[in-house]
Formats: sequence, structure tokens, C-alpha cells
Amino acid sequence: MKRAIRLQNNLPHAYNRLGTILAHIGLLDRAREMYERGRSFQQNKVVSPSIVQVYVWNQEYELAREQIETWRADSPANKYPIYFAPQPAMMTGDWDEARRLIDQAHELLPDEPMIVSLEGVLHALAGRYAAALDCVTRACSNPKTFGHAHHTYYQIACTLALSGRLQPAFEWLERSVGTGFACWPFFMKDPCLHNLRGMSEFDLLVSTLQAKYPDHLGML
Repeated sequence: MKRAIRLQNNLPHAYNRLGTILAHIGLLDRAREMYERGRSFQQNKVVSPSIVQVYVWNQEYELAREQIETWRADSPANKYPIYFAPQPAMMTGDWDEARRLIDQAHELLPDEPMIVSLEGVLHALAGRYAAALDCVTRACSNPKTFGHAHHTYYQIACTLALSGRLQPAFEWLERSVGTGFACWPFFMKDPCLHNLRGMSEFDLLVSTLQAKYPDHLGML
């Protein structure tokens, strides 16, 4: 992406894809910069809706809600805003809204592992651990997903961590990292992973990711 931008610096898709890559490796501020730079070359100067990843993983939930609403209005058939829509409600304790959006997502994307595993997180946050673990089983039983499986793996890690199954939770987190989701600042702040943060393995994972993905990687 950097090479493409050096060759032609007015490619919005290059900035936006670079933003997504940087967000996935924890360079959230640099990712935001790339999305903002890309908007200069977008029609109507609007920012890529994919910036919602930065907002959610940086816990900027009001900005995330606004971006998701705009995204869904502009692209009603796009699956990604359907997936992201319940998350601000879940993370702010608006259980009724989260349940409504999860149910809506199930109607639009039946048996989708990313949605089923997200429902597992919702159950676990509410203390319904049997229902949460059932969602883990259902998510693992379907190999097809519209997105990247690392988000399903991460949500399984969250569900298991909230349910007190710490070692398997950490192993699913490692699988998430190994398949492309290494957003360590989110790991440090996500309340769903609170029970893992006292583990020496968790501390080692985070420090390893910090060393592997230093801030200067996000600079053009």
C-alpha cells in the first residue's frame, strides 16, 4: 500500500486499505490518519466508512454509532455495518438495543459465525454463560463466513474469558492474532478480556505485538 501511494498519492482505496491494515495491528492513530488522508480524494470528501473499526476498537462509541448509521443508509446491503451495529450498544450496556440489532443481523445473515459468536459475547456479558457457550459451539460448526475468521476467533476468546475459561480463551486469542487480528491496544481495554489481563501469557503476547508493530510502521 505504501508503495502504491508513493507511486500515485491520490488513490483513496490505497489509503483506506492501509488504514484497515494499521487498525488490525493496533496502530489506531495512524489508521485514523490514513482514512483522513484518503478522504481528500473521495467523492464529496467523505471519510471511508471503514473508519468505524478505529472508533469501535478505540472505544469511541458515539462516533461509531454515527458512522454505522450513515454506512447502513448509504449501503443497506453491506454486511459489515450490520455486523458492527450491535457492538456500541453491547459495550455501553444497552442490552435491549444490542438484542434488537443482533436479532436483525440474524435475519439478514442467518448462521453467520461472526454474528453467532457476537451473540455469544452478548450472552456472556449478561451472565448467561450456557447460552454463550452454545453460541461458541454453533459458530465453530459453520466454516463459512463473509468476513475474516479472526473476528469470530476473537469473539470466541471474549466469550470464554467472560465465562471464566481462561486458558482456552487465551488460545483463541492467539489464534485470532495468528490469523490477522493483532489490535493489542483493544486487547488492553476491551472489558471482555478483563479476566485475561492478569495472565503472564497475555502480557507477553501484548509486549510481543508492541515490539513487532511499532508506531513508525504507520508512517508514510
